Amino acid sequence: MMKGAQHRRSIGLAAAALMAGFASPALAQQDQQASELDAIIDTANDPEAALRLAREQNDSGDLVAAAATLERALITRPSTAVRLYYVATLCRLDDRARAQIELGQVNGGRIADAEWAGVVQACGTIERPIAKGPSNRGIFGQLALGLAYDTDALGALSVSFDFPGITGVSDDDAAFIAGGQIEGRAPVGQGYVYAGLAGETKNAFGSSGLDYQIGTARLGFGQQGSRIGFAAGGLVTHARLQGDPFVTEYGGQADLFVSTGRTGRIALRGVAVHQDYTGSFPFFSRDGERYDLALDYSATTRRGANWVIGAAFEEKTAVTTSLGYRGVRAYSAFREPIGQAGSYGLLSSTIRFVDFRDAMFVTDRQEIRTFTRGALGTPLFGSGFDIEAGLSHTRRDYNRSSFLRDYDSFGLDLQIVWNFGK
Repeated sequence: MMKGAQHRRSIGLAAAALMAGFASPALAQQDQQASELDAIIDTANDPEAALRLAREQNDSGDLVAAAATLERALITRPSTAVRLYYVATLCRLDDRARAQIELGQVNGGRIADAEWAGVVQACGTIERPIAKGPSNRGIFGQLALGLAYDTDALGALSVSFDFPGITGVSDDDAAFIAGGQIEGRAPVGQGYVYAGLAGETKNAFGSSGLDYQIGTARLGFGQQGSRIGFAAGGLVTHARLQGDPFVTEYGGQADLFVSTGRTGRIALRGVAVHQDYTGSFPFFSRDGERYDLALDYSATTRRGANWVIGAAFEEKTAVTTSLGYRGVRAYSAFREPIGQAGSYGLLSSTIRFVDFRDAMFVTDRQEIRTFTRGALGTPLFGSGFDIEAGLSHTRRDYNRSSFLRDYDSFGLDLQIVWNFGK
């Protein structure tokens, strides 16, 4: 009897040990499957994680797994970068028809040059998608910072008289520069609510006094149809000069957009604001209103180059009549991709004519301002980062009866630029 019990106990212990031996690999496999499932969930909810995993799978030759990773990410958190890498992966899988369908869902205006270079490398000759208006949801913008040098920084913010026999004074200087703009959108009904911030600063290292900061906040509502869109809202701008408050503007802005042809767009923009200047006096006050109406046309070529050309009318009133003016300006910009690595060239120019109002005992004053800048840029860190080097020229020409000295300066700048939200 005792021997039978001991035998049954031995069999039970052996069976338990045998089951444990089978259970350990099974539990380990379950843990591994759970980890893989967690990784899938994590990458599906994080576009950057999905891209990292897909690149690893692509590098190891598992293109099917890479495509599956990207498909899950596009279902839960679609982004332009993920979709473009999915297009490149489909081309590598020789599924060009599906790649073209996916590419049709991409806004060409939000494609970074480095991302497009990857598509071209995988797909060969393929037409770049057209630029569309920003979507009704998301946060996007551009930030830049760097260093600048001006051959005449002293005269950039000051106006000097030009009398016979008196030599003008100029002073070169280097400066820290930074600027950017960011806009967020949220859908409301058939349109969207937008909020935006923009600003720039230039801070001289030397004694030239070239020191200013400008910031703008916007809030409003917009709607974009298949061809026509509009946006309208309020804005506030504040500027500081050499460490002190200079002017505050507050008012409204309205934009109307009309799509033409394959990539063209006509934009009409109007701004009306009231200006409060610091340090105004009853006999010398710039306080008043400012109005600006601009019309421009922009388009994207089949090679991915972007260009815009436009003209504007501006008017300013002032308590002191002679400080008000009317003016017109013309402007243009062109951006051309260079090679397949995401490099690019930029060229922009503005010419502005201003005629100050006539007043008794005040000399007539007119001025023509021109600004031209050319730049070359190339990807730096990826994910929308570029390093950009520019050369610029600024000039102000005054009429002879104003007795004001003309201004002429060349500039150099080197900046790191980050485009995000694409």
